[in-house]
Amino acid sequence: MRGWAFACGALAALTFAGVAGGQTATGGDIQPAWSPDGTKIAFAREVGSHYEIYVMKATGGGFHALTHGAPDHSDPTWSPDGTRIAFSQLTHGYGATLGGQVFVVAAGGSAKRRLSSGTGGYDELLGWSPDGKQLLFERIQDGIGAVYVEPSTGGPQKRLTPAGSDDYLASFSPDGTKIAFARTAANAFGDIYVMNADGTDPKAIAHTTADETDPIWSPSGKEIAFMSDRTGGHYEIWETSAAGGAARRLTHTPGGAQNPSWSPDGKQIAFQSYINGQWQIAVVDAAGGGQRTLTNSFGDNTSPTWSPDSKQIAFASTRNNTSQIFVMTANGVGQKAVS
Repeated sequence: MRGWAFACGALAALTFAGVAGGQTATGGDIQPAWSPDGTKIAFAREVGSHYEIYVMKATGGGFHALTHGAPDHSDPTWSPDGTRIAFSQLTHGYGATLGGQVFVVAAGGSAKRRLSSGTGGYDELLGWSPDGKQLLFERIQDGIGAVYVEPSTGGPQKRLTPAGSDDYLASFSPDGTKIAFARTAANAFGDIYVMNADGTDPKAIAHTTADETDPIWSPSGKEIAFMSDRTGGHYEIWETSAAGGAARRLTHTPGGAQNPSWSPDGKQIAFQSYINGQWQIAVVDAAGGGQRTLTNSFGDNTSPTWSPDSKQIAFASTRNNTSQIFVMTANGVGQKAVS
């Protein structure tokens, strides 16, 4: 599953689950991202006919727009030191004619700076290197993805994955020496790969006849969690060693598990679980077991993301018929709209 619903024209009537069957709502606040010090949350907000990047206090209030005016902005991601926010900007087109670029802006607000060119395709931000010196992004051309890096202050871009492969949803390891990513194989199913940070020595660590996607690193860098439909019918969350080996199923849901998010203390993985036609936020112990659903509301609850101290979870919810950013404790208590 690709992470570029924005790039595919889904902003007009956004399905927050990103898959068929999710509760669809128009407008609102989506894509929460905690600041490294835990005091603020960046997010994308619909303003008129497009989305802008905003920052607010993690407790609500203090809203501040970082972008102004069309086109659409998405994927807000804090630099490791909390001083800058990178984001994707959709510049033009739809489908095969899509264009987009990666920008950086000061967290307190300043003129945005374009980093990627988006030449002949759509550049979607994937994340920062742990030292904050590089930005990782995917360039999508004619529906095919390639993984790139670029200095976060601007400079030459470097393609890390070869022509002829479809590579996407990449992320740096916590120590910055490796990159995990998904690659669509010749059988049209995705596999999980790990390569060196310079693009050398790619190795498949999850390779089956099923679709494996959305790899995320454990805080220790020793494990990788990912989505897989190898059990048939829908995705569940699985985990394997970053060096490869037998994978272990972590979630057991009635309708699917998506968008895994590892707690910074390494103990739990939050995800969205499809239950009775709606998405709810759930957690499972990273060691296996202890699965529990934290939300039980009308509408969809999606995009869980942990506070830096692992004590709170922010997420997007359509329970009030438009999407808002909510915050709750790690055990689901005190669910509160903060946007």
